[in-house]
Amino acid sequence: MKKKQLVKNNKLVAFATLLLGATLCALSFNLFIFRNNIVVGFSGLSVIANNLWGIKPSLFICISYILILILSFIFLGFESTKHSIIGSIIYPILVEGTSYLVPYVDFTGVEKIVLIVGGALLIGFGSGLVYKVGYSTGGSDVLNQLLSKLFKRPIGPCMLISNAVIISLGLMCFGVQTLIYSIIVVYIESVVIDKVMIGISQSKSFEIITSKENDVKEFLLGQLSHGVTVIDAKGGYTGNDVKIIMCVIPTKEYMNVKQNILAIDDGALIMVRDVYEIVGNK
Repeated sequence: MKKKQLVKNNKLVAFATLLLGATLCALSFNLFIFRNNIVVGFSGLSVIANNLWGIKPSLFICISYILILILSFIFLGFESTKHSIIGSIIYPILVEGTSYLVPYVDFTGVEKIVLIVGGALLIGFGSGLVYKVGYSTGGSDVLNQLLSKLFKRPIGPCMLISNAVIISLGLMCFGVQTLIYSIIVVYIESVVIDKVMIGISQSKSFEIITSKENDVKEFLLGQLSHGVTVIDAKGGYTGNDVKIIMCVIPTKEYMNVKQNILAIDDGALIMVRDVYEIVGNK
């Protein structure tokens, strides 16, 4: 019984997160993207359609999302499409609903680049929330899956191609300035989505190969009081046995650790990775 209740609560939290994320995306679209003729993703096509033929953005998004969903059902099947259905329905409704707030928000005197960056941050945060709970707002996400399936290419290149085509249409319709701003939005949005989904790295993992193993261990254990793990390894070219010292430290200590290790052994090989989560014995 408790397990069923937990699953139900998790679904409610996921849906609430989806709703919040989609609302932020819709607000960003109406307050920043649409107002400034930024052409990014499928929503960007609605900006072009509105400029050329006067079609309401929410109507264009709704119709195009339904068509993409139908194609997804045909070529990808229900399992691959089901997580995009709710978002594809909710997002156009929220775009329509939040559009009525636009007349009450005045950005007079605010630099355009500030609005663009603000919009990119907001839509990135909203999209990150949606993706984090396993949902999608439809549109470009579904299109990229379709392209990947039909042309047998990874999702990454398909995303690059679809974005390039849409942004190029924006260039032809609105000019170079829109092109530059759209690229800025795509970059900031992608960075923020990653940070929301994965989190901001609070720690760094150091992997050190050094001829002064004991001195480096003494520095990490004695001076910084950080635990270390020593891994036996073998050089791929020389075949010599080597030791790899692994240590996880707070990000704020990164420069101090790096500089001191190089001061101990300026020939040390140091590999550093972001660590987003540590589970278990630290």
